Amino acid sequence: ATAVGLENIAIIQEQNRVANADAMGEVLRAELAPLADHPMVGEVRGIGLIAAVQFVANKDRRERFDPEGKVGTFFFERAHEHGLIIRNIKDAVAFCPPLIITEEQVREMVARFKKTLDDTYAFAQAEGMIKA
Repeated sequence: ATAVGLENIAIIQEQNRVANADAMGEVLRAELAPLADHPMVGEVRGIGLIAAVQFVANKDRRERFDPEGKVGTFFFERAHEHGLIIRNIKDAVAFCPPLIITEEQVREMVARFKKTLDDTYAFAQAEGMIKA
């Protein structure tokens, strides 16, 4: 097991995967940043190649959805229909793409996220969960 772990580290170093993760993390954050203006997005956060988007019922008051987790679960299920694999933590969505991701793949991932966000916003509105 140790030999396999060491070989994995060697491959990561040889293929410069840490630098790729840094560069693709910048692309990911740049692609997600405009979503901070969406009426259902309370926060976009991230470091390196890990990011998250927090959903809120009221943007101005940063009010959470009631019941908590319903919107995130809808998003999670709808994301799969758009071919996007994400993880929701209640009403936040986490991005943890692989170190080998390309810029084109990051942009495609965010495009699928946006489609899912639009679907989820329509769902939350229809359910009366968005608060003005």
